[in-house]
Amino acid sequence: MDRIDRTKYWFWVGLILISIFYCLYYVLFLYRMAVEMPIRRRHVIKFIFILLVYGAGLTSLRRWGMPWMIRVWHLCYLFIVVALLLLGGYEWANSRAPIALRSVADSLQVLLVSPILYVGMRIIDAQNR
Repeated sequence: MDRIDRTKYWFWVGLILISIFYCLYYVLFLYRMAVEMPIRRRHVIKFIFILLVYGAGLTSLRRWGMPWMIRVWHLCYLFIVVALLLLGGYEWANSRAPIALRSVADSLQVLLVSPILYVGMRIIDAQNR
């Protein structure tokens, strides 16, 4: 398998895995179980989905991406996860955060679970080749 075919293969493997995790997150968790679930368990499950998508994306990026893409992937996840962990720690220690702040946190969490970042990196990579 030459370099171009291998690149396409690993890109599609990563995209399919991330899309499956994203669909499972929405269909099984967000729309069904999260309604009755305690907040701490909900936080843990959201964190698990973030880790699953991070691992799938990282594994695929190592196979087809450039080194700068892996650094961007790490930095995006690092900064957003740290912010989400700080907010989650506040909610576990004190009380629920204001709705506006929770809305921003939910949007950031969806960004990490969705394939948007992964596809965006592929578009930038295609423009640079």
